[in-house]
Amino acid sequence: MTPSVTAVPADTRPTRATRMDWLSGVRVARIGTSRSSDTAARVLEQFGATVSTVPGGADPLALHGADIVLVDRVAGPTALPGLGEAPAAEYLAHVGRHNRAVWVTATAYGLTGSRADAVGSDLTLLAAGGVLGHSRISGDHAPTLPAGSIALTLLGDVLALAALHGLHNLRSTGEPVHVDVSAQAAVIATGLSLEMAHALMDCPDEGGSARYGAPTGFFDCRDGAVYVVVLEQHQWRGLEACLGEGLAGITTVEAARTAADRVNAAMAAWASTRSAEECERILQEAGVPCTAVNDAATLLARSAEAGRPLDLRPDAGPGMPALLTASGAATGPVTPVPLSDLRVLDAGHVLAVPLASAWLGAMGARVTKLEDPERLDVYRRRGPFAGGVPGPDRSAYFNAINYNKESTDLTFTDGVSDLDPTAHDVIVQNLSPRRARAVGVDAASVLARPGRRLVVSSSGFGAHGAWADYRAYGHNIHAFAGLVAATRDAEGAMADVGTPWCDPLTSVALVTWVTAWSLSTDPDATAVDLSMAETMVSHLSGLIGVDAELEYTQPPEGADLCLRVRDGGGLLAVSLRDEAERARLAEFLGVAVPSPARRGGLVDVRPRRADTDAEIERRLRDLGLAVSLVHTAPELARDDFVRSTGLYASVESAALGRYEVVGLPWRFVDRPRAVLRAAPEREGRP
Repeated sequence: MTPSVTAVPADTRPTRATRMDWLSGVRVARIGTSRSSDTAARVLEQFGATVSTVPGGADPLALHGADIVLVDRVAGPTALPGLGEAPAAEYLAHVGRHNRAVWVTATAYGLTGSRADAVGSDLTLLAAGGVLGHSRISGDHAPTLPAGSIALTLLGDVLALAALHGLHNLRSTGEPVHVDVSAQAAVIATGLSLEMAHALMDCPDEGGSARYGAPTGFFDCRDGAVYVVVLEQHQWRGLEACLGEGLAGITTVEAARTAADRVNAAMAAWASTRSAEECERILQEAGVPCTAVNDAATLLARSAEAGRPLDLRPDAGPGMPALLTASGAATGPVTPVPLSDLRVLDAGHVLAVPLASAWLGAMGARVTKLEDPERLDVYRRRGPFAGGVPGPDRSAYFNAINYNKESTDLTFTDGVSDLDPTAHDVIVQNLSPRRARAVGVDAASVLARPGRRLVVSSSGFGAHGAWADYRAYGHNIHAFAGLVAATRDAEGAMADVGTPWCDPLTSVALVTWVTAWSLSTDPDATAVDLSMAETMVSHLSGLIGVDAELEYTQPPEGADLCLRVRDGGGLLAVSLRDEAERARLAEFLGVAVPSPARRGGLVDVRPRRADTDAEIERRLRDLGLAVSLVHTAPELARDDFVRSTGLYASVESAALGRYEVVGLPWRFVDRPRAVLRAAPEREGRP
């Protein structure tokens, strides 16, 4: 360990992991700078790599000593040493000649195909990836544009992870590898993961958490607001205990769903007489997922008070914050673990941990899904179900995020778990502290065993500190970590992104921690305590101290807008960097294009041409503009271009036959994509 992380006994309070030495000796050269490459650099530096920035005009030999080269072409061609700016075909050939190790390239849509030279922006990537299409208050309004640059910072995390995957491949084969990262695919595979499951598996019912019950949503308090969601019967019982007579006669989650207006009115009346933090505390103590709506600065202040201080300044700080404990139980020389030999136990449920372990399986790890027959994953139980037919092997969500795993059942003898942690190199779990101890996957239990292994705990607010027992779902985290407070919808009201963003963002962090550890020679057994709230706020550091309304002020030299060119037609998300691009757009359409009042706002124009929305998108893309149709998941499931990239992988199970899941958002150039296998089934098991 480096001095910033001290090896301590397992029962000692963990320390903030500011910089590891797991990638010590790994040299990273990034060509130029961008928000995405800045994010990737911070992540790789956090794990111990040395990162340098190489100007495009440097000698090509400057790259030959690098283990990893990062290039971001999302906003356009990046000048390369010895090449300058070049279209994708020339760029690919240049990399093929000069790559000596791992070269990682980010583009808007991938390096090959009809969009290899297309450019993108945060706005257009959220549109192309389907997130904006599921974040609209109505069809007459522009989509809700999340605050910050969450698509570009997500891409940075994915870039770092793809680089580590490439490094594993280089070490196992000895052959240089070029990793092609598609920004559109990164958004589809993460923030749109559940909506894509719904679309690809032909689920007829409503997607998202809204179908589960009431109350769900924001409620005003004396000094702010809280976000409350009740999905389980035990949570409903806790809410009943707090609200009392206001819920008289409504005894189940199912009954609450049919009486949503009354339930929400009772919740609103109860919250209105209390402060946001008081509502949060009372309901959380009763087991109800409720969080105050904080801004980023407030969260950081509250985190220090809760025992998890986080040093996060605007556009600085750890790329993937966590607390860490090292037991020092293992000794002697250690060899990094190849992914093909890495034994991973998925002791998680719902979204963040299962998606993370599915990616590890797709990358080559040997993943085992731990299931309790008495407490099956809520995704197995609740659906939505493929084709609308219920069954524990037919859940769209479960099957979409649990591919490439074997399965084993949790058993107990005389009330004690039979699980043997030593059978696995890595354990990843997101159970409650009490449940983790009962199963035997908590940090203390795992680190007490001899041997080198990693246990990663993922929870809404961290396994240590005053919030360790808090319950949360993804939208609670959006509210708690500052995303909601900074986001405004088309009418200027505080709003949330319409898809689970923090859960899959956390998945990327989980995979990165595991992959970095597997590349290291650190002999210690290690426990990582990862908070989803900290993961989310680390992507919002640029919002600290920024007035929410300023987030939606148009830059003087350009504009982000949603363009509607015909009544009843779709929307085109367009980012204009300067007046020259505005003039190019106006010339193509044959009409002037006014700026919307707000960034991402809606502009109606009637162009002097009869092209379809898709034709206009293609022509504007060919003109070098950042543009995308605002897609929904069903549209992306049918989209010819996305299908041509191989992002959707066909798998087969006994219950569903052939179906498709979303694979990794990167590929190795000139090599086949990873083969995916269907999620484990329960047919024939107890």
